[in-house]
Amino acid sequence: MSAEDFEFEPPVVPQDLADELEIEEGDKNVRQNRFYVQETEVYLKHLRPRVKKIDKFWLTTLLNHTQLAATATSKEDQHALSFLEDIELVQDLNDFRPFELKFHFKENPYFTNTVLSKKYALKEGTEPAPKDGSITDELRKFEGTDDLSAESIKIDWKSEDKNLPKKQPRVVQGHDHDDPNHVCGDDDSEGGFEGDLGSFFIFFENAEDPLQIGDILRSEILPDAYAYFENRGDNSPGNEFGMDSDEDDELDEESDDDEEEIDLEAEEINKKKRKFGKNGK
Repeated sequence: MSAEDFEFEPPVVPQDLADELEIEEGDKNVRQNRFYVQETEVYLKHLRPRVKKIDKFWLTTLLNHTQLAATATSKEDQHALSFLEDIELVQDLNDFRPFELKFHFKENPYFTNTVLSKKYALKEGTEPAPKDGSITDELRKFEGTDDLSAESIKIDWKSEDKNLPKKQPRVVQGHDHDDPNHVCGDDDSEGGFEGDLGSFFIFFENAEDPLQIGDILRSEILPDAYAYFENRGDNSPGNEFGMDSDEDDELDEESDDDEEEIDLEAEEINKKKRKFGKNGK
């Protein structure tokens, strides 16, 4: 058969082999998730006590994540988060699916709680992971926080004028949903988001987490907290297009050099014109 006659058709994998490969792929994903949880636990155990006394460390870290920064744009939200001194991630190595985030706050003018927590539990009817570490189909098919049930807590605001979610409610426009927590996504016909995300503290007071804040914290920010503090996390503004600030500076310098070369070439041409005249004489 010549190349001209060739037509690509994907091969058909026998069903028994496809089932075997799918199970092995799921087992691999479970092993990776368990390793990831263990490494994150070791990392945070080292980092958390060392940064606890650094003023605004966690506020800076959170605001250096592009998506999360969009949920805390008001000065009041940022001021309240400036009293955050620690973020704790509680997650089991064996059953890596459920987790809890604990935000530890210093005394502040907004609320009396010292800890604000957000828990993501297994949905009703979901079996916990076997204690012997064996892998089940439910573990293999776990897709993330969409497969978990998020919980809310009550924040004890010191006064009504300090109640940030009440002062800054979430207002979503441009969709037909009655639920104010619904945020348009890829599954919506229109796509995208229009409206006001409201206060960051809605994350704690509402059970739903349509902005995936919990997943962002668990899987992106906390495992690379210091990188985000330094504005070089994967989703940091300083890491746009996958380049760090040094690379940006180098590109700016190269661009300036190119402009200087063009200017010098133009000046040289003008000199020749002045020397030889319009007709080169």
